[in-house]
Amino acid sequence: MSGEPGVRRAFGDIAEAYEAFFPALGRYEGRVERFLAEAVPPGARVLDMGCGPGLFTRELPLTVDVVGLDLSPEMLAVARRGRPTGTYREHSFHEPLPAELGRFDVALAVGCLDFCEDLPGALRHLAQGLVPAGRLLFTVLERRAGLEGHEAARWRVPEADPVVELCFWSFADTARALETAGLVPRAYAHAPGWVRLSDERVMHFGWWDVEVIPGVGRPSEDWIR
Repeated sequence: MSGEPGVRRAFGDIAEAYEAFFPALGRYEGRVERFLAEAVPPGARVLDMGCGPGLFTRELPLTVDVVGLDLSPEMLAVARRGRPTGTYREHSFHEPLPAELGRFDVALAVGCLDFCEDLPGALRHLAQGLVPAGRLLFTVLERRAGLEGHEAARWRVPEADPVVELCFWSFADTARALETAGLVPRAYAHAPGWVRLSDERVMHFGWWDVEVIPGVGRPSEDWIR
């Protein structure tokens, strides 16, 4: 995709400092940790898409098979040092998962789909990598009228060279993409994601906990919370 060289370079440049710069990712309010504690049984296979330095999956039990994928080789090197038993390789979520990786019980795509130009395609690739009843926690920067900084579908990061654009998807966009991918929501929340460094604006995510249930159609909306 057109913006991936910029994303690769930007995150490669900050790979060694990322963990110190963003301690504990506290702005996510423990949502990822709670999901993993509930969704990951002993012996599970976990995919960490856009893993960065691997902070979310680093401390999972050693019985859990962790595979981390990212655009940045520098980030992957940090992730590999943090969890030497994991498998780490370069990959874009815009591309199908390599068949040799097999299928996963649980997947994360947290904070990486900010750069996703084809959300239906990316979710379809993730769904195809999950076993039946497999769980996925993912986030998107959610486009919302009246929420400052979230009104447009694209926002160019001004200091980035090459070009990096953030992508914003509406709730309806994401719901349609899930239906196309065959993913069924378990829970949804609109909540803080991260703080934009240029002006300290809090950027909000749509937080989606979804699963693969073959043969099940669109659910009711009682999963929204």
